[in-house]
Amino acid sequence: MCRTKKDDKLKKRKSGKGADFVKKKRKKKMAAGMKFLFALLFTASIGLIAAGVYLMFFKNRDAYERQAEERDLADTYIDDLILKLTDPEAYEKKVQEEAKEKAERMARRKQQENAKGWDDIEESNESAGEDESAPTYDFSDLDYEDANYYMRDGIVYTPDYAKGTIQCVLEVPTAGIRRGVYTGTWEEINYDLDIWMVTAARPDYTLGETHMCIYGHNHTAQDLSFNRLKDVEVGDAFYLTAESGRYTYRVTNVFAVSRDEATRNYVDNFSIGSDKCYIITCGRDDGVKNYRYLDLIVEGTLEEQMPLLEYAKIRQQSGANK
Repeated sequence: MCRTKKDDKLKKRKSGKGADFVKKKRKKKMAAGMKFLFALLFTASIGLIAAGVYLMFFKNRDAYERQAEERDLADTYIDDLILKLTDPEAYEKKVQEEAKEKAERMARRKQQENAKGWDDIEESNESAGEDESAPTYDFSDLDYEDANYYMRDGIVYTPDYAKGTIQCVLEVPTAGIRRGVYTGTWEEINYDLDIWMVTAARPDYTLGETHMCIYGHNHTAQDLSFNRLKDVEVGDAFYLTAESGRYTYRVTNVFAVSRDEATRNYVDNFSIGSDKCYIITCGRDDGVKNYRYLDLIVEGTLEEQMPLLEYAKIRQQSGANK
């Protein structure tokens, strides 16, 4: 059987159509594969973002809440210092009311702890305030503190996870730090420094009379505790606010030394002038500066001491925390 030119042309057309069909099929498969790959990458990226959000916020949620509470306590401490100075009667009334509220809360809590066999603890707590035969307690010997705050000697507001008293408020604007600096017995200070969220100074420092060394932890989460102290630079300002006034320090040095050297040359060195304040935290390797196994120290030199009353006027005029 002989083939004609017409047959050859028909065969070429058929073979061409077949090739086009195969190419289209391959393109469809490739497109489907690319869509699947894109969907896979998109899902993975969403997962990574979700994991990052979780690690940044939810994993450290309690820590962020505690830091927010620390800032509130710092603001309240300053407000009460100013109230005590400008309106002693209102301040004394506030102290008495808060002491009464604290005693009532602690009484209810104590009763809850001792309420074995009560069918309704809340009902018993409510009736205990009205029943004169209900047991009373000496609040001075309780071995725990209130779940939120407690007061001591008037103007002290401390979270239940910390001991001691606030002696001043530290503010480092460039590092996002605003928190109370706790002092107390050596046992209380050591206890506080074992807690990552607390900032403390040894009990024998006196603001305006001795140098100051303030310890705080370098939290692994951004913005927590002294995490951003590494961002402070020479020339920046930081502040200490106490009953004796508002102290402005200018950063004159930022450096890192061993823990032993930091303790010997700065923390325990009372030959340093009272115009010096050192903010100290544990160092880290951030990829730019390797301070691992060292203490990061920010040195400040006193630039101004403003009377508290003058600062109160500025604070009132600005309507914001200075």
